[in-house]
Amino acid sequence: MDASAADFIPPMPPPVGRALSAFAGLLQARRDVLSIFPEDAYRRQVFSARLPGRLILVANTPDVVREVFVTRHETYQRKSRFLEDALRPVIGGSAFIASGEDWAEKRGAIVPPLHPSVVAGFEPCFEQAAGELAEDFARAEGPVDVAVAYAAAITRVMLLAVFGPGVPREEAAEIARTFTAYQDTAEVVDLFGLIGLPDVAGWLTRARANRLAAEIRARVAALIAAAGPEGGTPLLASLRAARREDGSPILAGERLLDEVVMLLLAGSEGAAITLTWTTMLAALHPPSADRIAIEVRASKSHDYTRAFIQEAMRLYPPVAVLARQATQPDRIRRWRIRKGDVVLAVPWLLHRHEELWEAPHHFRPERFLGPQARPRPRYAYLPFGIGPRICAGAAFGTAEVRTFVTTLFRRFRFALAPGFTPRPNCRLALRPRGGMQLIITPR
Repeated sequence: MDASAADFIPPMPPPVGRALSAFAGLLQARRDVLSIFPEDAYRRQVFSARLPGRLILVANTPDVVREVFVTRHETYQRKSRFLEDALRPVIGGSAFIASGEDWAEKRGAIVPPLHPSVVAGFEPCFEQAAGELAEDFARAEGPVDVAVAYAAAITRVMLLAVFGPGVPREEAAEIARTFTAYQDTAEVVDLFGLIGLPDVAGWLTRARANRLAAEIRARVAALIAAAGPEGGTPLLASLRAARREDGSPILAGERLLDEVVMLLLAGSEGAAITLTWTTMLAALHPPSADRIAIEVRASKSHDYTRAFIQEAMRLYPPVAVLARQATQPDRIRRWRIRKGDVVLAVPWLLHRHEELWEAPHHFRPERFLGPQARPRPRYAYLPFGIGPRICAGAAFGTAEVRTFVTTLFRRFRFALAPGFTPRPNCRLALRPRGGMQLIITPR
């Protein structure tokens, strides 16, 4: 790869030569979902795989994505069983995996304190955590795993936003480390469950995942207890103040713990992943990073910086697969859908679809910039999900990432560590296998 070129293809798993069988594909997906897609997956509109007792359908064109995830939200509002099972030990029954009236009630409690109109109030949290990380980078000697560094720094943001400055910075690093270990352990694709059988082989994996989940929940429960019933920040106060019509609290006890853990982990994961891939792109294409550094020093518009981040999220969407299970029979084009069948929207594919994007695998921030920004279908770009279940913290995360990029790219240059090759890998989220080892030097 020529990183000095004006246009290049950043790292991606090579498409498989031909489609795998359904069972072989699921075996491979347990290690990396991205590695199962053949070349024609980047062109097709809808395709499927059938297992004993279960259909998996991929909606791979904007009109079908809209039909499933927006128009027929009531039928497809429930997350897939294997995602629920993977995340429930750590985030409980939080809004992220809840469905029906329970989801609507919890969603109504978490949206107001994250509304775009209040995001500016969190800017001091962004600036503090970004400044602390900049000092770490300035002291760094040798390669730095920026994936680990960003996970801790963004968790730090969320702890500041929920509990205030009294929480030690080291607590963020421990929570981030434990959640990364949890993700490495948790199985995303339950092969036996998909064909209706109990997964008797995965009990050791689940036991370790459950221990890690319990550690995270205990840490967060201790922080809530230490804050006391009136402590914490306005965000935590808003969660506690949410009420039903009869005046009873929507979030209290374990339900409050579920949502706080979800905010800390889901709220950290997407931004940290975006920053990791954004910084990798800066390392691979120094002229673009230089342009950001010049822009943030010279103006307040930051148009190219925004376009760079948008392109990073196109190429590396933090949640590369959106999975839903049908709650009732349905029909999608020629496919008959039964209750329990799984329908996927795959941002990794949509964002690289040959009919939707020019040079879809190439890095081109200009595609989001000014007159070069070609019109595209509304549901061709899904960095924060889609429909009623779209990420409640999208505006928060966008502002957070921009603050980190402008703070760090102004001060530092990035390069791949000698001998290191980035490898995108998707299980619960799109993270780099083996981390992201970079050399960081002052500008």
